[in-house]
Amino acid sequence: MQPIRKSLVYTRLRAAQSMFAAAALLCACLLLVLYRDAARHGVLKGVYTCLNTLVPSLFPFVLLACLISRSRAAAVLFRPFSPVMRHIFRLPPCAAPALLLGLTAGYPVGAKMTAALYERGDLDREQAARLISFCTAPGYAFCVYTASRLSGGKHSALFLFCSTVLPPLLIGIIRARFAPKPTAKPSAAASGGDFTDAVRDGISATVSMCGFVVVFSVLLAVFQVSGLFRAAVSLLSACGFTVPNAGALLLYFAEVTEGVEHSAYWHLPLSTAAFGLGFAGVCIHLQLFSFFRRKAFPIPKPLYFVLRLLTAVCSSVVCTWLTRLFPEAAAASAVTAPLEAVPAGSPALSAALLGLSVFFLAVCKNGDKTLKKM
Repeated sequence: MQPIRKSLVYTRLRAAQSMFAAAALLCACLLLVLYRDAARHGVLKGVYTCLNTLVPSLFPFVLLACLISRSRAAAVLFRPFSPVMRHIFRLPPCAAPALLLGLTAGYPVGAKMTAALYERGDLDREQAARLISFCTAPGYAFCVYTASRLSGGKHSALFLFCSTVLPPLLIGIIRARFAPKPTAKPSAAASGGDFTDAVRDGISATVSMCGFVVVFSVLLAVFQVSGLFRAAVSLLSACGFTVPNAGALLLYFAEVTEGVEHSAYWHLPLSTAAFGLGFAGVCIHLQLFSFFRRKAFPIPKPLYFVLRLLTAVCSSVVCTWLTRLFPEAAAASAVTAPLEAVPAGSPALSAALLGLSVFFLAVCKNGDKTLKKM
């Protein structure tokens, strides 16, 4: 009888989920029809955010991640980090690029490389689950952008960068204490060093990210015009939050760039931005989930969100601690001119991207011969 009862409960739960999904879809359709002008403005705002913020700051690093994932030269370039990965993080050496670039280059880079390693068999499920939980950070470029929007100087960007990198590293070290050291085994062969394939993968990942940003921009615009956002802010205000902080929490929970704009408008403290950048937002997390197409997401998603919330709280605490430990630097950042991010069309960035592309094109063509000679 118990299996029959479990089957009935499972069937009812599935039916309830289907009814809830249908009701949510119907509400979304009604909101889009009733507030189509707000939806149109949301699309324009999302596209503007992608073209002026995400693509200039993230696409070069997404391309770099795709090139490294397809190149056998990564084993040579990141070989010095092998002892650190094995003894401190209990991960194979092939995970070093995902960790280093994931923490310094931007949100999607580490997850993109982790998905490639997991699908290729270089990481097992347990290793991929641990790596994906601490290889995601905004990167220094996005911290510079956030500091510039908050009218902060170089110290503000450095505080944000440190406060969003240190907690993930700490989580990775703690979780590694309960994992065995990886056994030495040959890495699976990369799928190929084709430069055009890497560029296609990079463009596909970037377009996917921009699509999610536009979708969330539309949803937030509709929620704000319809009054749902105001009702959620009032609910949080009743729990003890101020109106600006409640709005910041909701926006950072949904989409991080919207939270940054809200923090800049209300002149919220740097620790609030550190909290939002540490959590990254549901929009970013959905982008990361989309990278795992051939294999399921390795870590349970409720546990993943709990770890992201823990990272956000720790990032806010670290940022507060840094501003109190270096009050002169924090005060100087508040009065100096806003820090300007490197423009997308600057000669320095263009030359760096061109040199990087030429270097990896040569490596991809001659990677097998180079490694055989070594």
